[in-house]
Amino acid sequence: MESEPEIKICRATLKVLKYSLIWPNENDEMNPGKWYYIRVIIFLLITSGWVLSVFLHLVVTLKNHADIHVSEDVAFLVAFFGLYYMTVVYVKNQPKVAFLLKDLSKFEEFGKPPGFENVEKKLSFWSQFCFFYTVFGTLGYNTIKLIQKPECEQANLEKGLNENCGLLSPTWFPFKVNYFPMFYFALAYVHMCTQILIKLALMISFNGLEMAHHVILRIDHLKIMITECFEENDYEICTKKFKKCVLYHLEILNLSSRLDDCFSNGMFAHLTITAAICGCLEKQFVDGDNRDKVAALIHVTGWIMALFVACLGGQHLINASDSLPDAIWSCQWYKADVRLQKDLLFMLFRSQETLHISVGSFSILSFALFVSVLKMSYSILAMLTS
Repeated sequence: MESEPEIKICRATLKVLKYSLIWPNENDEMNPGKWYYIRVIIFLLITSGWVLSVFLHLVVTLKNHADIHVSEDVAFLVAFFGLYYMTVVYVKNQPKVAFLLKDLSKFEEFGKPPGFENVEKKLSFWSQFCFFYTVFGTLGYNTIKLIQKPECEQANLEKGLNENCGLLSPTWFPFKVNYFPMFYFALAYVHMCTQILIKLALMISFNGLEMAHHVILRIDHLKIMITECFEENDYEICTKKFKKCVLYHLEILNLSSRLDDCFSNGMFAHLTITAAICGCLEKQFVDGDNRDKVAALIHVTGWIMALFVACLGGQHLINASDSLPDAIWSCQWYKADVRLQKDLLFMLFRSQETLHISVGSFSILSFALFVSVLKMSYSILAMLTS
């Protein structure tokens, strides 16, 4: 029995997703067994305690009318909801994503696209950059909270509050944690949850960008093949090459459609939560002191980066697909046999449809969408400060 081809692309991103318990072991990528879903359940159980503690903090704060800004609580809770939804959708589509990655790693039929190694190397570098940004970003955020711990404890005494000081997010536990060693257990638990959960929006978005760029590589390769095809003077050779171009175009259309199917619903969740999260964090930035402003800036930058990465991949795919009709028109089709010219019209007609990654049924990933979400977040900030 022929063995399945190995996934040769996006390995750095898949390693991070595996570290966050939502990607299976390499041998199980195409057919994840029960242990993969057990890992996902463990992921949900580990992080749900943190989510519940933030929710209870918001409830207790509102119930007691405490003198505390709740914009940070709301931002975290909206982020949790969106991250869980994106994670569930991604886990559900994991076999589809794995099959698509496998097919994007195959080059036997049409050859390896020019510049493949260079593009994969750059994507791997930026994947690691995104990973380390989330790691050091959460460390920086938590460091700021630790520096603020004495001020927080002083505010507890002055205002009669019972805040758990020094932790990355607002939390409420049914027991006291502001003493040794419970504080360090709580600190380690919250930090572990952030390392598992918070990076997922950025890494899932980057995974979509990577796969979009591997589709773009094939579009650029097809444009070269079309140009070379119509430089041939021999009708039989030209016909053979053109048939190969048609098959390659059909494969690209299929890959793009599957990419859209894998990420459309997850990106819809990304769109709906990012504006709300950024609005709440901007409110935290406006209301807080200098250290709070730095913490809010780190957090909001991560979410804006995640949205930008997703929209960047979608915009690049749109630009690449829009360049294909120009490449067809620019080739030496006028020198070809009339029969080939008629066949080329069908490819030209089919290439008029722009390839894209949809955001549910709402919109498509593009720079225009990115700007719209930023405008929406400003509107939310204006509503919160009014």
